[in-house]
Amino acid sequence: MEFIQIAYCVTVPFFLALSWGTRKNHFYMNLLAVSNILLIGYSVFVIRQLVGLYQLSKQLQIEHKPADELLDLSSIRLLLVIVLPFLSLLPRINKSHLFSLGITGLLYWNNPVFSWNTFDLFTKIPLYGSLLCSAYALLWLLKKLPYQSTAV
Repeated sequence: MEFIQIAYCVTVPFFLALSWGTRKNHFYMNLLAVSNILLIGYSVFVIRQLVGLYQLSKQLQIEHKPADELLDLSSIRLLLVIVLPFLSLLPRINKSHLFSLGITGLLYWNNPVFSWNTFDLFTKIPLYGSLLCSAYALLWLLKKLPYQSTAV
C-alpha cells in the first residue's frame, strides 16, 4: 500500500492539468476523485504501521514520551496525512481541485521525492493501474463518480 502515495503524487498533477485543459475534463475529474478515494488505503496503511510500532515498543518495554512532547510538526503532518483522505468521502470535497492540490503538497512535504521507495517499480505501476481501474469501475457501478447522474 505504500506505492499508493507515490502513484498519487505522480498521477494527480497530470489529472489536474488534463481536467483544466481538455474538453473531456469529466473523465479526468472522475479519475481524480478515484485517486482521492484510493488514498484512504494509504491512510489505513499508515495507521497499521503506527499500531505496529506501538506494539513493538510495548514488547521491548520502551518508555513513552509525555503527551505534551508528542505534538510537534512531524506528528501534526502525519495526523493530517491520516485524517484528510477520509474527507474525500464527501462528494463536494472529492472533486475539488484545491483539496487535491493540498493533499498532493502535504504528501510531497511528508515524504520528499528522495525518500520514495522505487524498488520493484515495474510491478507497482501495473498494480496501481489495475487498482485505479477496479476502483473506477466500482464507483461507476455504484453511481458515485462526481459527474455521473444520480437518476436511474
